Amino acid sequence: MANEMTRSSSNALMLSEQYPETKFNLLVPMKTVAEIAEIHKPVMNVVYISTNEADKEIYLQTKPDGWALTKKALTKLMRAAGIKVIKSEPMLPTKCEKCAAVNRGIGRPVNCGACPNKDVKHQVIISMPQLTGENVQVVGTKEILFDDVTATMTAAQKAEFTKFRSEMCETKALNRALRIAMQIKSTYTKAELVKPFVVAYLVPNLDNPAVRSEAVKSFFGAASELYGVTDKAVTAQRTIVADNEIEDDDTGYEPPQPEAIPENVGRPAQAEVLPPQEDEEEVTDPTVCQMCGKKLSDGVINYSIRNYGKPYCMSCQKKIQNNG
Repeated sequence: MANEMTRSSSNALMLSEQYPETKFNLLVPMKTVAEIAEIHKPVMNVVYISTNEADKEIYLQTKPDGWALTKKALTKLMRAAGIKVIKSEPMLPTKCEKCAAVNRGIGRPVNCGACPNKDVKHQVIISMPQLTGENVQVVGTKEILFDDVTATMTAAQKAEFTKFRSEMCETKALNRALRIAMQIKSTYTKAELVKPFVVAYLVPNLDNPAVRSEAVKSFFGAASELYGVTDKAVTAQRTIVADNEIEDDDTGYEPPQPEAIPENVGRPAQAEVLPPQEDEEEVTDPTVCQMCGKKLSDGVINYSIRNYGKPYCMSCQKKIQNNG
């Protein structure tokens, strides 16, 4: 449920008095706000998280009573807090970055097509309105090392994980950013989860004539911007990078719904790693001949890939020419 917060005559907010921590989980860094400008209106949203495991809003992370919030619960809090996803994009995994650096050093092209690496990395940037009136950007990054994660999986589990590893990585990056932005603890007890969560932020005070006038201008400005008529400057925002040690939901993964996670944008071609199909050839070492297994020099590799699409030794290249 949502309601507007009450203020004293001096426009001071006493959040801990209105929402005591004995009854609420306050996801607000500031328990007292000395002054709220007349152009702003504070809003409080109260969110209830289900403690029924069947609802998939919590999962047991540490025994006996350490419960963490799932993607579903975090999404509820995200919407209530007015958080928006600014950017969501894949990044080059660490192994690919190192490979590219080595290849730049020796002057040979990156041969991603024959690379068996299945690691994925994703970055999500969110914007969260504050009680101070500013917006804070939080950057969450997650990398999944394929071989480490699938080491103990069965063949069926590994195949399923392979299909959804990119979506899973994106979800974990978003969850990491949300936990930092709202200062959500890694685990809660069931007793703590019974208490509703409370988030607060500021919205424009449309009761103020000046604000209402600017809101109308902004509305039509946004419409013009949609059709490319105007050029607005981007407002500077404070940015926080989420700690990579923050834990995220590692159990009960479900593919993200479109309304919760935006579609991938700007994916670099060399970063996309597709799972092998059943009828594909087995990927081998790209530095050896794909027919006889002979170790190749950089010059032979580059010439062969340029002319034949794959690395072959000089003898096998002649065989291909004769058979062609």
